[in-house]
Amino acid sequence: MPRKNAVEDDDDDDYTEGQSTQAKRLQASPEIIERKVGELVQYFLMMEQNKVPVKRADVSKNVLKEYRALFPQVLQKAKVLLSEAAGFELIEVEHTTGKSKTKVYFLLNKLSSELREGLVEISSENPKNGLLWIILAIIFMSESVIGEVQLWQALEKVGLKQEEKQHPVFGDVRKLITTEFPRQLYLEYTRVPNTDPAIFEFRWGARAKVEVDQGRLLEMVTEIYGNNMTAQSWRTQYKQVQEWKRRMGINVDEDDD
Repeated sequence: MPRKNAVEDDDDDDYTEGQSTQAKRLQASPEIIERKVGELVQYFLMMEQNKVPVKRADVSKNVLKEYRALFPQVLQKAKVLLSEAAGFELIEVEHTTGKSKTKVYFLLNKLSSELREGLVEISSENPKNGLLWIILAIIFMSESVIGEVQLWQALEKVGLKQEEKQHPVFGDVRKLITTEFPRQLYLEYTRVPNTDPAIFEFRWGARAKVEVDQGRLLEMVTEIYGNNMTAQSWRTQYKQVQEWKRRMGINVDEDDD
């Protein structure tokens, strides 16, 4: 029997149902469904505290269990409840790890203007997020992709070295940037195909693409440079911001084009 691709395997595994599971679906009472909806909402909120994306398999294993066949119904109800009661939008994206792809879910806080106006403030209260903002800005200004060597060269200018494993604020700096931030879907850290020795690149991750206001980021970068520069001074990045606004349904003034 031919093997399906990685995405299909992931989804098919979750949908595989024995007779007992199908019976559970038929017998599930409204009370059971509502209980599972509440449990799923709590699970999403708990995982979001550490910015950990959730796989469908995680939901089946940790929440639905023998009721995993109820996934579509429970997920839809949880999505509505998260939006109306907690102000969160449930985001579904396709995440690539190596050669495999799988769907993952995370929450976007619809009530927080902080995420729409710029990911974070660079402050002592949020040092890791401040570093993440710097990295995202570097990638954005490098036309959305930057080589690993070039990124570390840029970070060394602010005193960060990849070999530092006991930084007083960030701990293992390399692990934070190449493992933790990608795991949270803020960064993509991928090998360039057919490179030997291996060459790696950084891009924005799926979470950054929906949480970070690209227009606000460009404005902040422009303010840092000063010298009477405007956002329009960065022609490539400015065009990218206008395209992002259209995709997000944000009004674009004709004068901005």
